[in-house]
Amino acid sequence: MAQGHFLVRNRHQNTWYGRVVVPLALRPLFNHRRELRHSLHTPDKQRAKRLSRLFWVQCQSGFEQLQQQQRRGQPFQDTQEFISWLSQDKGQGHNGMAYKVDFVDMLGRRHVIDLDDPEKEEEFARRLQDDAAKLLGEFKDRPDILDRLMNIGKAEFSSPANQPESPTTFHEAVDLYYNKLETQGRKGRKLAFRTLLHYRDKLKFWQKHFGQRQMHTLTLKEIGEIQNWLPCLGANFTKKNYSVEEAVMLARGKSTRLLYISDKSRAEYLGQLRGLLEFSYANGFIASEMARHIEIPNTKLSKAIDRLPFTTNDLQMIFPGSDYGIDFGIHKSGVDRAAKFWFPLLAVFSGARLEELGQLNATDIKTCPETGIVYAAFENEGFAADGHKKHTKNLNSVRPVPIHSTLVEIGFLNYVKERQADTKNGLLFKLTRDKQGRLAKRVANWFARVEQRKTGNPTLGYIERRGVESKGQNRSRERWSKSFHSFRHTVIDNLRGKKLANGEYIREPDIGLVMGHDRAKLETAAYGVDRSQLELRKAVIEAIEYPDVGFGEIGWQVLKKK
Repeated sequence: MAQGHFLVRNRHQNTWYGRVVVPLALRPLFNHRRELRHSLHTPDKQRAKRLSRLFWVQCQSGFEQLQQQQRRGQPFQDTQEFISWLSQDKGQGHNGMAYKVDFVDMLGRRHVIDLDDPEKEEEFARRLQDDAAKLLGEFKDRPDILDRLMNIGKAEFSSPANQPESPTTFHEAVDLYYNKLETQGRKGRKLAFRTLLHYRDKLKFWQKHFGQRQMHTLTLKEIGEIQNWLPCLGANFTKKNYSVEEAVMLARGKSTRLLYISDKSRAEYLGQLRGLLEFSYANGFIASEMARHIEIPNTKLSKAIDRLPFTTNDLQMIFPGSDYGIDFGIHKSGVDRAAKFWFPLLAVFSGARLEELGQLNATDIKTCPETGIVYAAFENEGFAADGHKKHTKNLNSVRPVPIHSTLVEIGFLNYVKERQADTKNGLLFKLTRDKQGRLAKRVANWFARVEQRKTGNPTLGYIERRGVESKGQNRSRERWSKSFHSFRHTVIDNLRGKKLANGEYIREPDIGLVMGHDRAKLETAAYGVDRSQLELRKAVIEAIEYPDVGFGEIGWQVLKKK
């Protein structure tokens, strides 16, 4: 029987339960139940262990008495009825489980507390709080003592097992955790600069929310409350001049003043809070594994903002033939006129991503000596011409993408020669990086970003100026958007159902080969410049066509003369 007691906990609750196996001969007296379970009324595992031993001893005593008395009649309906029977019969006090703690507090006073009597616990907590209030003036210059006084009566004070090894504020812990992410990465892997900045934004939110509060004062109840109000946090609240305090207040009240964050954003906020708590537990800032009580939402099936492809009508407005360029806007957008001209054209005839195009050097436009095929080499090794290391989204993004014949006719190769002759700036496009290290972010903003000015007049992106709606809602009130990334969807849709020159249908793996998909782990990164693969890529690229759009009227030299 010594091995017959255990601790268990419902995964939806934090309270521990004692579990005792009923002897086989006595099970008819318990409706043939195999075990008894009894709430220990504590989330503290160390205390629960002590109480579970008392519960086990009490049950063994009751089992022995039942065997001696050979009890007959109605069986016990539940564990509580059995414990009540023991209490009445043996006078064991509250629930038959008296558990007292005798200790001396920080002021030298002795206390004997019945930890299983809620009324006595509350009375004790109130008495100490009253005493603490009287002593605030005396200890006003000792914040360490004041902190302990204000937390008297809480589980952290009454249970030494809950005391942290190194009490630390949230503000300091966030700084230490972020420094660890910078120097050591996460789960043994170094983090990209943009990923670090993304993590930092979420960590700064929690740092401002908790401030100088001690980490070990965080309770499981608060974690539950955070997971209740976080879904109502306003999206982009800082851009609308709301402080963290104001945003949290609105979220608690479930205000509809701002659009709520997406499930993906909520998962990111909770992920950083959980990472912070895991780091804090590992470093002794908190004494319990609170991180495991944070539930990260599964966003795989969450409905996000739907990115739509461009329609034929949209493309006709974006590429208005010989008038292409009239609505490019002023140079103050920080985007070179050549980038405005070529980025949309390259994307609509390749489906390439923004940063893939942005980090191209002029020398990355190459010609295969065996086939004569001109292609853009998207790589994650080496450096862009401005000295920054190249990177791609995944291994399959490392690929050669042949240049569509329409782009050659428009004058792309002439533009490449111009850039290759520039010995001062080796980038294919004259772009500068933003604070997050992105070369093409300003191109995305120029293309499809709508901002409200302080005067109330909106600043429209290129496609909005051309009459293309960049965002909206469908009949089900689901949000959709059109942006530079829509070119990628447009190309994929354009290729589906098409045939190659030899009459074969283009397959999904063929599209993935050109688009650099990570789908099904195609592992097309190790391509070298394989002749057959390059020819297949060229055939797929040439299958992209828009017969109702006036690309034949667009010319690079025409734009330069304007």
